[in-house]
Amino acid sequence: MCLRLLLLVGGLLLGPCWNAALAGPTGQAATPVVSAHRGGAAYAPENTMLAFRNAVRLGVDELETDVQLTRDGQLVLLHDDTLDRTTNCTGALADRSWAEVARCDPGYWWSPGPSQTVRAAHAPHPLRGTGVRLPRLADLLGYVRGLGSRAPRLSIEIKDIPGEANFDPVGTTVATALVTALQRSGVPHDRLLVQSFFPTPLETVKRLDPRLRTQFLTSSPTGQPALAGLAYVTARGHNVMAPESTAPDLTAQVVAAAHTAGRQVFTYTPDTERALRAARVLGVDGLITNRPACLLRLLGRPVPARLGPVGGVTACEGDRTTTGLADRPGMQYPQQLGNVSTCAQFRPRRGCAAPSP
Repeated sequence: MCLRLLLLVGGLLLGPCWNAALAGPTGQAATPVVSAHRGGAAYAPENTMLAFRNAVRLGVDELETDVQLTRDGQLVLLHDDTLDRTTNCTGALADRSWAEVARCDPGYWWSPGPSQTVRAAHAPHPLRGTGVRLPRLADLLGYVRGLGSRAPRLSIEIKDIPGEANFDPVGTTVATALVTALQRSGVPHDRLLVQSFFPTPLETVKRLDPRLRTQFLTSSPTGQPALAGLAYVTARGHNVMAPESTAPDLTAQVVAAAHTAGRQVFTYTPDTERALRAARVLGVDGLITNRPACLLRLLGRPVPARLGPVGGVTACEGDRTTTGLADRPGMQYPQQLGNVSTCAQFRPRRGCAAPSP
């Protein structure tokens, strides 16, 4: 949808409250939701049951994950459209059967230090070959259901990215399978949320089950400012807007406008103590981070001494590890400007904000 139209519709829907909300900040939320991005990817291999169980042990409020389909229709938890970055397998998930994917090792490239898995041959890989496997959505839903009243919320991103192997412009394939799985899971609807960067899967989810809460993710480098996200969720009846934490127009005023419109604001993925503090001051309702222990500590909540299944990890990005090496970020989103130097390198191909060669 055209950005100008979104902004116009959003302004009309918010009406006279829009200017009032933009007039001044509301201050930080008292108790923002602590959401473990990919299960807390800094502390354990991302999107694995090892990571999700670890996040629950840490005491997070929400588990965040990504879902897409194998060739034979299994819903698998994986962020990238290919298996290359996080496992010892290669190729697009959509081209592989579940039997093939089940043999892949998501602990193969994980190492203590980065905020998510980065292929680095020189780094230690303490969980390589230890039996860590990619889970299906059913595995995570069964685990969450089994936790009963202790269960955190579950936020599931439908991977539907233009230019990638998982792209479905109609937005029905994964969304339909996901809604069916969630309805059969036994996990209460108030513990579930579905999110996406692409609008059509969210429209499908709301059409199939209006009770499911939905969250629209935006990325400023690809031409999706936070304000456009607010306009879209307001116009289409979604529940949460979620811009990246470095979005230039993610301000306390925009957060206040969202609250006036009856919408929540989550942001991804501040991992340093400084970034988490800055995001919290805006008054957001939740922070999606690879380092949930860092946020728990900032909120004054108890944090176990052991942060993950192996040593060498630290609570916040930038802290010193036991080896004397600073924890560091990796390439988390291919579309981030710091990861590209030419338009030819830009992926997904939703646009290009990279400088010309």
